[in-house]
Parts: sequence; structure tokens; C-alpha cells
Amino acid sequence: MRRLLLALLFLPAACDLGLGTQPKGKAPPVVEDAQIFRAQLEMKTLAAEVEQNHALRGEWPADWRALKRSGMDPWGNEYVFEIDGEKASVFSAGPDGEFGTDDDLQGP
Repeated sequence: MRRLLLALLFLPAACDLGLGTQPKGKAPPVVEDAQIFRAQLEMKTLAAEVEQNHALRGEWPADWRALKRSGMDPWGNEYVFEIDGEKASVFSAGPDGEFGTDDDLQGP
């Protein structure tokens, strides 16, 4: 029984995932990776919805409200879409919430 208690006491140190060592306001790497993956999937879906809306209505939507959906990324910032010919591209400012930095994400 004592061995089990000692093992349980040292388990957090042995399994340190770095969850308590992140700067305030920054997600642990595993969470940030999941958010980036989610954003990439959402950007693909959103680009397809914008293109489908264009195909059905013959015009490009002005914003996300025209699609009756929220265009928010995992960090609480609005996705931006641009139209190039007949293709829509969706962008996220990424974890820092600012466009024009290294962590920006671009969908198809």
C-alpha cells in the first residue's frame, strides 16, 4: 500500500506534460496543435461552403452572416475569406490573433 501511495505522489512529476509551465494565456503545445488542426479542417469546410453558396446563388457571400453561420476560429477571432476567380480561400490569424505574423493559417 505504501508503494502505491509513493507512486501516486511522484506520478505527476513523472508524467509532466508541461501543462503548468506555459506562459499565462498560452495553451500547452498539445492543445495548440489540436486548435491548429481544428482551424485547418474548419477552413476547408468554410471555403467549400462559400463556393457552394456561389454556385447555388450566382454571387459570392459578403460575409459569414450571409451563410448564416459563425466564422470564428478556435482562438475566438473571425476567419477572413478572399475570392480569387472561382475559388475561395479562408484565413485565420492563428493563435496570436494578429494577421501578418508567422502563425497565420491559410485554408484551401
